[in-house]
Amino acid sequence: NGIRLEVKKYALENKLEFFDIRKQTGFLRNLIIRSTSIGQWMIVIVIFYEDKPAREKLLKHLSEKFTQITSLQYVINPKKNDSIFDLEGKTFSGRDFIEEEMEGLRFRISPKSFFQTNSAQAYELYKAARDFAELKGNEIVYDLYTGTGTIANFAARKAKKVIGIEYIPEA
Repeated sequence: NGIRLEVKKYALENKLEFFDIRKQTGFLRNLIIRSTSIGQWMIVIVIFYEDKPAREKLLKHLSEKFTQITSLQYVINPKKNDSIFDLEGKTFSGRDFIEEEMEGLRFRISPKSFFQTNSAQAYELYKAARDFAELKGNEIVYDLYTGTGTIANFAARKAKKVIGIEYIPEA
């Protein structure tokens, strides 16, 4: 909430307009905030058009105020929809990913990779999926649209072989 509220405060104080999808005007489109159970934070600012001074000033402000940010990125989205999967994300500071850990497995999460947003609940979901499959150790498991490969890796502990298939290379 601190990051979200700071972006809003900063935008209002610096007269950065919020995006209006109907009018297709405004600078700030979306704010993506991800955190992991191991204390890593990813912030992605999605803007409608490039305004390098305004963008850099905002990102610098956030990186200085919130030193816990592991990955600070931005995406320029000039399209009429909010999807960013076909757009290039750029890293302003930190790494281009954050990491989550479950059962000793470490997963890299990028802005375009699918990973459940509630890590504690995701862990329960992945365990349930593995248990539901009733794997005996001789199966070949296909994980379609595997994302970061969480379910595939959980299944790998009890299967002969796991094949994860994903169409988004960054995932």
